[in-house]
Amino acid sequence: MVWRKGLGVALAIGLGFVAHANETATGPAELPPIGAFMDEAEFGHVSISPDGKHLAQFMRVDGIGRFQVLTYPGREPVINFNLGERQQVGNMLWLSDTRVLTSPRRYLIGVDFLVPTGELYTVDIESGSVRSLGIGAPLHLLPDDPDHILILRYSAKAFAEAHRLNINSGHTRRLTRSAMRTGNLLADINGGLTMSDGVNGDFEYEVRHRKDGERWRLVHSSPYAGASWAPVHFGPTPDTWYTFDDRSAATTGLGLYNSEDNTHELIIRHPKVDVSGLLADFNGHAWAVRFDHHYPAMQYLDKNHPLAAQHAAISKMFPEDQVQFLNYTRDHRLTVAFISGDRRPGDYVLVNLETRKIEPLAQLRPHLTREMLAPMSPVEIRVRDGDTIYGYVTSPEAAERPGPLVVMVHGGPHGIRDFWGFNTQVQLLASRGYHVLSVNFRGSGGYGREYLRKGFGEWGALMQDDVTDATRWAVESGIADAERICIFGASYGAYSALMGVAREPDLYRCAIGAAGVYDLSIMESSGDVRALRGGITYIRQILRGAQDKPERSPVNLAGRIKARVLLMHGGEDRRAPMEHARRMRAALEEAGNPAEWLYDIEQGHGAAGNEPRREMYLRVLDFLAENTTPRSPGT
Repeated sequence: MVWRKGLGVALAIGLGFVAHANETATGPAELPPIGAFMDEAEFGHVSISPDGKHLAQFMRVDGIGRFQVLTYPGREPVINFNLGERQQVGNMLWLSDTRVLTSPRRYLIGVDFLVPTGELYTVDIESGSVRSLGIGAPLHLLPDDPDHILILRYSAKAFAEAHRLNINSGHTRRLTRSAMRTGNLLADINGGLTMSDGVNGDFEYEVRHRKDGERWRLVHSSPYAGASWAPVHFGPTPDTWYTFDDRSAATTGLGLYNSEDNTHELIIRHPKVDVSGLLADFNGHAWAVRFDHHYPAMQYLDKNHPLAAQHAAISKMFPEDQVQFLNYTRDHRLTVAFISGDRRPGDYVLVNLETRKIEPLAQLRPHLTREMLAPMSPVEIRVRDGDTIYGYVTSPEAAERPGPLVVMVHGGPHGIRDFWGFNTQVQLLASRGYHVLSVNFRGSGGYGREYLRKGFGEWGALMQDDVTDATRWAVESGIADAERICIFGASYGAYSALMGVAREPDLYRCAIGAAGVYDLSIMESSGDVRALRGGITYIRQILRGAQDKPERSPVNLAGRIKARVLLMHGGEDRRAPMEHARRMRAALEEAGNPAEWLYDIEQGHGAAGNEPRREMYLRVLDFLAENTTPRSPGT
C-alpha cells in the first residue's frame, strides 16, 4: 500500500547537508539503504535440540518466511517449509529430541508488529509431519510425563485456564482457571497450579495463592505503581517463588517468596535500576539476573552453575557487546547465544562449553557492518529541579560538532524505557550524519518506582521539561547545533514532539509525530486502552486531570508552533485513533502552519511491511534534511 502525501508537496529525493558527513576524498561514500535498517530481519530464532543433533531456525528468503530444521553438525536440511510474507515463527520449544513446538506470529490489522496468534504446532523431524494442537501458550513441560505439557488458554469470559495437553493426540483436559478475569496462572516447580496474579477492575495488582483443593486466597495487592512484589518464576524448592520486589527500596530487586509460611527474602538488588530479566537453564532453574543501568550487566545467582562460568568467559571475548544465552542442550554442553551491541545488530552463535569454541550460525542484518554504525553512549543529565535523568547519545564518528540533532522520544510512556544496544531508527538517522539523543524522562520504567510515579499527571509538564532540559544539555555540551534540532517520536513520543515545539517554539526547527496522541480530552472516549479491564482507571491514574487542561494538549497550542511539522498516521490505528491526527492537522492549518502529511488507510499503530516502512523513513529523512540545513546569514 502506498502512503498518501498531503498538501501536494513534492520533496526532492536527497539527503541535503547530511551527504557531506559521508563524503570521502574520492567522492560521496555509499550510504546503507533504508531497507538495511528497517526491513524485517533475515533471521528470527535459532534453537538447538536437547540432544544437540538438530538446529531449528526461522529465516527469510526473498521476503518469504521459512521454518527449517537442520542436522548438526552437518547442517543438512530435514524440514523446510514456507510461512508466507506476513508470518513468522514466534517461539520454538523442543518437546523431545525429535519434536519441536512452534507458535506463529502475524501482522494483524491495526498494529505494526507481529502478534502471537496463539496457535500451537508440533513438527516431527523424523516423519516430517506438522500437527496443529489448537490455541494456547506453553506453561510447563512436565518432564516426568513426556506425552503431556501444560498450556494456558483464555476462556470466553477472559479467565486464564490451564489445560493438560497430549502432544501426540492434541486432546486437552481443563485443570483450573485464574483467580480473576484477564489474570495469569503460574506453575510451580512440579507443575502444580498454585499461583495466580493479575489486575482487578480498579487497576489494582493482586497476587493469590492456593493449596490443592483450596480456594484462592489473597496474599498481596497494590495500586498501580505502588510498592509491590510479583511472582515471576518458580523457585529452587517446592513452595518457593522468585519475585520482582520493590517494597523496601527505590528499585525492584529479585526476591524469594515462600508460600508455605508467607515469608520473603531479598536475593539481589541494584541501587539505581530495576532488575530487568531472570534467566533459567534447560530445566527451568534460574541461574542469573540482568540489570540495565548504562549498559546491560549480568549477576549470577550461582557462580558455580556451568552456564554462569560459560557466560562469564564468553562475555570477556566480546567486551563491546552483550551476550545473551537463548537455549541449551539437555546437558548444557551446547548453547545458542545472541551477541549484539550498539554497533552489532545481532549474531546467533553456538557456544561449546567443553571446547569454549564459538561457531557462527546466522546474522540478523548481515548488510550492516560495525563501520557503518555509530557508538551509543550513556548520559546522566541534571535537570532544572536538581534531579538526574538518563539517556543515550548516538553520534557518528565523522559527524559535525556541534551538528544536527534529532531528539528521539520513546512511546509508552510509563514503564517503557530506551536501552543501550542496536536500535534501527537511531542507527538509520546516525548513518545520515545526525546526532541522536534518546531520553528516559521521568515516568519511564526501569529506574525505580518513584522515577516512574513522578511522571503521573505530568504529560506536557515535568515529563516535557525533562526532554527540553536534555535537549539544552546537548547544545551546552557541544553536541548539537542550536539552529539544527528536530524532535521525533511515535505514539506518546509523537505527543511529546508536538508539545515540545509548542512549549519551546524557538528550540526546535521541526517535529515529526507518528501514530500520535494529540488531544488528551478524548483519551477516555477513543482508543483501545479504555476498552481494557481497568483501562479508564489507568488513564485517570496516569493523567491525573491533565486531560481536562487545554494547555496539556498540543492540538490547543498550534498557534504557538513555529517549527515545520510532519504528521504520519494509519487509518486502522486503534491505540491512537485517526481523530487525533485529523484534529492536529486542522489546528496547524488554521494557525497558518500546515503540516506535511503521510497517511495510509491500511496501516495501524505504525507501519507494517517493508515497503511502507521504507517509504515512511524516506519521507522522514527528506523532511529532516530539508529542515536541518544550516540557515543562511540573516535568516
